[in-house]
Amino acid sequence: MKKAMLIGMCLISSLSWSQWVPKKHIVRLYTNEIKEGSRLVYEYPIMQPSFFSLDGKHIDSENVAYFRNNHGYFANLAHFYGERSERYAMRIKNNGKIQLFEEIDISAYGGDSLLTDNPRRLASGEVWQFYAKNEGELKKGSYKNLKLDLADNPKSMECLKSYKRMSILQYSLAASGAGLVAYQFYSMRNEPAQITTGMILGLVMTGSSLLFDGPKNDMLWMAVDSYK
Repeated sequence: MKKAMLIGMCLISSLSWSQWVPKKHIVRLYTNEIKEGSRLVYEYPIMQPSFFSLDGKHIDSENVAYFRNNHGYFANLAHFYGERSERYAMRIKNNGKIQLFEEIDISAYGGDSLLTDNPRRLASGEVWQFYAKNEGELKKGSYKNLKLDLADNPKSMECLKSYKRMSILQYSLAASGAGLVAYQFYSMRNEPAQITTGMILGLVMTGSSLLFDGPKNDMLWMAVDSYK
């Protein structure tokens, strides 16, 4: 009995200790080489290229595809904005098959401590611009890309079809409204400028098209949430 209690206490102690062991900091290069360490910080010296310091070792930022530090897991967006853009995105969701990333200000997340003085620099967790499938290549969260990567899931495809329908309605409404306004201006080309009912209707139609943005984004969220 005492032996069993001793083993139980040891297990509890080891579990408690594991909770206090810091996660390894990781850098994944574009070559797929992975480097691990206990301290990773992002350095951006004045008039010099930015870089990562992993346990004091210099790693050029242009070679880093992904990294993990105290604050989360991040992706380099150089593939989309250029090698010297120094723009990054934070992983805000991982359902095992799809990982979602929201663009952030790296200066807030790159150090030992999280800089929270300006909330606008932090991830909201409510929007995403990029994604990866099965921890693979980072891609833009566009309908075109998702349609290919989620094609093997019927529920996801239904959500994407709804997104497509809303997009068509949105563009049609915006184009009709803009066309109506343009026609009103053309019809009065030889007359004094004035606001007409047709102009107001056209502006309302164009403005109303923006109301589709929220539901469309919801459909994209639902598409990736359904991919399990």
